[in-house]
Amino acid sequence: MKMDIGIHHLRCFLTLAEEQHFTWAADRLGLSQPTLSRHIRRLEETVGRPLLDRSTRHPRLSPEGRRLQNELRLLLPRLEAALRSPASEAPFRLGYAWGLPVQLTRRAIEVIEQRHQLLIQPVRVDSRTAGLRDGSADAALLWGTVDDPRLQAMEILREQRVAAVSRRSTLAVKTSVTWNDLGSRCLVVNTASGTLTPGDWPRSATPEIGAETTNIDEYLHAVAARRGVGVLPASVAAQHPDPDILYLPLTEATPAVLHYAYPRSSAHPHAEFLGRTLLRERAELASRPSADRTTSAGSPAEVSSKCFTSAAV
Repeated sequence: MKMDIGIHHLRCFLTLAEEQHFTWAADRLGLSQPTLSRHIRRLEETVGRPLLDRSTRHPRLSPEGRRLQNELRLLLPRLEAALRSPASEAPFRLGYAWGLPVQLTRRAIEVIEQRHQLLIQPVRVDSRTAGLRDGSADAALLWGTVDDPRLQAMEILREQRVAAVSRRSTLAVKTSVTWNDLGSRCLVVNTASGTLTPGDWPRSATPEIGAETTNIDEYLHAVAARRGVGVLPASVAAQHPDPDILYLPLTEATPAVLHYAYPRSSAHPHAEFLGRTLLRERAELASRPSADRTTSAGSPAEVSSKCFTSAAV
């Protein structure tokens, strides 16, 4: 049997097997639907058996298709990694935007570096995908929902949110605030990598936007300057103490969710292993007494009662 197929045929098949929809799979691959169909037909000709059941509205895998999918899930990433140009000892770039859960991340990095003799370099990239979209990161830790179909994502951790408020705020005397309390305030929004907007509050308690920022430094400056309140994951707040900001416990808020993500196609050979290592370290940390963990946000914080302009500060 003549094997005249390439890696792109196999990648097309795996993507179609995941999506079970020609249009969606073609969009994810950046191909036209006819081109995708031709690649699948060529692969079926090579295998000698149908890989899809086309009798339904959307294609479903045949028994042979399911077998091939299970094989390729393991083999294709390894093959792509083996054929990639040598990395020239380049470090594995782990992107992030808001901040890293320091203890969890450092332990996982230590395991990878010792086991695989690979340098992992955390890289801050202030974008929604923390460098994955433009190729400046090999994998990334992303707060919030990951809805890019080109990325493989796994939930790493959930943690409480805290409110970030100015020490000159009328909320400075409080020991905690509720989600709806913030609805009567102005909100500082991170437009580059943030996960919250006024639409995340109920209509009866929707904050106005007091300031728009593009990174954590601008964000905290706007809070300290009483442009509005901020909302951060507890571990991010813990990494950014500020003499002009209090971090207050925030009740009635949904947890902040952290995902680990990497490209579905041509991923770094250690990308999946780092994700599994992060999950194992999370489980190990969770089993320890709470006094040994370092995910709390630290001291409480404050907020302003109204949006303040620069002239009012």
